[in-house]
Amino acid sequence: MPASTTSPKIVATVGLHGSASTWVFNVVRELLVDAAGEAGVLAVYVDQASEMPDGAARAGRHVVLKSHQGSPGLDALLAEQHAVILLSVRDPRDAVLSMVQRFDEKFANAAHALARDCARVIRLAEEGHPVLRYEDRFFADPATLARLAVQLGLAPEAAAREAIFARYTTQAVREFTRLVPDLPPDRLARDERVVFDRLTQIHHTHIGDARSGKWRELPGNLPAELTRFFAPVLERLGYLV
Repeated sequence: MPASTTSPKIVATVGLHGSASTWVFNVVRELLVDAAGEAGVLAVYVDQASEMPDGAARAGRHVVLKSHQGSPGLDALLAEQHAVILLSVRDPRDAVLSMVQRFDEKFANAAHALARDCARVIRLAEEGHPVLRYEDRFFADPATLARLAVQLGLAPEAAAREAIFARYTTQAVREFTRLVPDLPPDRLARDERVVFDRLTQIHHTHIGDARSGKWRELPGNLPAELTRFFAPVLERLGYLV
């Protein structure tokens, strides 16, 4: 097992729902496992500071956090701990449709959830944290792993990067989602919507059609309504109104 060449760090992968943030979370987790071994990495989902693993659990380990809406307390803690923060964004209109399609969520509920995601990501992006854009298909580009490794202060071998990338291609994850319900009971958890794998945070409805611009195909006034709703944040996220 390789030894870590860097001191333990906290890495927060923060993204809009539907922005491939789980891909970022898992790739970061696996890059750190490659450097420090399985025992040297703790990976969890948190949105509140109270959910952060305590000092004893974190001692001597890298901590990888997955987070969406977050909270002021959590972000203050991340700043205090000098966490590496990696952001992922997607046109929120597509992200809303992704939530509706994958979770059978109501449009209004999904839109308000994405608006909260957007507010946090915009604030963190304005602090200078790097942003990965879904429409650039970063999750389909092996070079993304090299760029993330630099952000983490790591230098994995090319073979390790290639193996990690292969485990999280869209097709590989799609195949894994079918196996999630059959994972050992201690790997499984449930929220109000889905059963998911504790380790990877992948659930059985995880992968959608991955298309961009599909919000334009919605019927009636829905495209215009979504655009009006997100107008205050679209330009700040880099999307055309």
